[in-house]
Amino acid sequence: MKKAAVLFFAIFICSQSFAQWKGADNQRKGSPFSDKRNWGESIWSPNASHYRGFGWHINPGVTYMVGNSAADESDAYNLTPSGLPGYYLEAGMEHLFKKQGKVFHYFDWGLGLKHFGGQEKLDIGGTVARGQFNFGNVFARASIHNVAQLSLHNFIDNAIGFNVDYRIYGGKEDGDYTPPAGYDNQSKLVAQLHYTLGWGIKVRDGFFIVPQIQTPILTAFNWNGFNPSHKWFNSRYQPTIFTIKIGWLFPKKGCNVPDDPMQKDANDRFENG
Repeated sequence: MKKAAVLFFAIFICSQSFAQWKGADNQRKGSPFSDKRNWGESIWSPNASHYRGFGWHINPGVTYMVGNSAADESDAYNLTPSGLPGYYLEAGMEHLFKKQGKVFHYFDWGLGLKHFGGQEKLDIGGTVARGQFNFGNVFARASIHNVAQLSLHNFIDNAIGFNVDYRIYGGKEDGDYTPPAGYDNQSKLVAQLHYTLGWGIKVRDGFFIVPQIQTPILTAFNWNGFNPSHKWFNSRYQPTIFTIKIGWLFPKKGCNVPDDPMQKDANDRFENG
């Protein structure tokens, strides 16, 4: 978990530093962003922006299974679950709402691949055994977002989403480990509601970066009551995903802007709302 958190923090700092450098450059050339700081401010203006209200995103990241304290079946042994780092990769589209709303501001969806891993430590009278699991899922995800602008180049991004995962590799029983209460593993097909919290960086008109964290809040299949965590061996694990969303919008027809938003001069003025 520490390695994943350090990696996420390092990427965030690099992204923030880049945004600040670009912000200083924008101030010299004339910033394209509104300095309004009210809830409900959009990251895109349908009238003033040189870009359409839809585009692509890529979303690389790392995963980690946060081990929940297992309910030991007997005082004769002790179980300690913990996670292992994995990877996350998604590609999809952004759809920003043209009509300014107070609650929802854009919708996005994506397809991708994610890998999870973890282990369960079994201690029986000082004798220790460990079982590990690793598996990869293909997934489809969709979320609806609320944007709260904080400053000229930063905003908070809240989202509620739905994901469907299907395991395509791994997930086999560990031949070197026997759980004390037998195997009780998550099914191959998983459907979940999840929450995502991000810190948005408006680099320039039509281009933004959002470091974010995602975790499920309800697992609809397999249903485990209102506990969203996964079952593995005799313990539970909460999937946690750290990602960096990189999004760019399509230019409007007739606008003289380069295809690569990273190379676009930040002299296109627009207001957020």
